[in-house]
Formats: sequence, structure tokens, C-alpha cells
Amino acid sequence: MKLKQIQEVLETDSIYGPVDCGELKIDSVFTSDLLSDVLMCDLDNLLLITSLTTEQVIRSAGIIGITAVVVTNNKKVSEGMIQLAQEQDIVLMETPYPTFETCLKVGRVIKSS
Repeated sequence: MKLKQIQEVLETDSIYGPVDCGELKIDSVFTSDLLSDVLMCDLDNLLLITSLTTEQVIRSAGIIGITAVVVTNNKKVSEGMIQLAQEQDIVLMETPYPTFETCLKVGRVIKSS
């Protein structure tokens, strides 16, 4: 599936991402607020769904090559997260939806793809 499909259904605010980031391919989705679990993930073209708003999220994402991060629960990302996302070229988005609802919406996109 394309990232733009997820962006539309989640009504995301794109905080950082190249102009054509909607065309990025997403093959896998991982949801966690435990960064130790995130670091154990070994999937390509990965979207991370989390409610964490610390710089460590982007650092962890960069270590394992995550394509995009969605921050849930209408939380606002920090300036440090934005700067790291730019440096590591990781798409960073916010959604107003709670984590559970975000996962349901993304699951529906996957099912219809």
C-alpha cells in the first residue's frame, strides 16, 4: 500500500516528509510504545504507530530503518523529533485518533489493498 492511503484515512498532519512521501510503499505496520520491542522488529518499508513523543522514537526508527512514524492520541511531536526526522529522512506524522482506532483504520486500508 502507499503511504498516502494511510495519511488520508488517519487525517494526519504531516510534520516532516518529502513532497512525494505519499508515494512511499508501506509493507508492514508495527504498533508499540515499548522501544525495546521496536528495536527487535526486522521488517522492510515499515510504518511505526506510537503515542510516544520523545526523540528516542526517531533514533530507534533510524536504527532499524523505519520509513514513517505516526504519533497518535492528538499528541504533538517535539522540535527535537522533527529535527531528527529531517536528518534521518523519516516521515513524521500526527493523527488525532487514539492508538487502537488508528490501528483499526490502518488494518482496514491493508485489507482493502
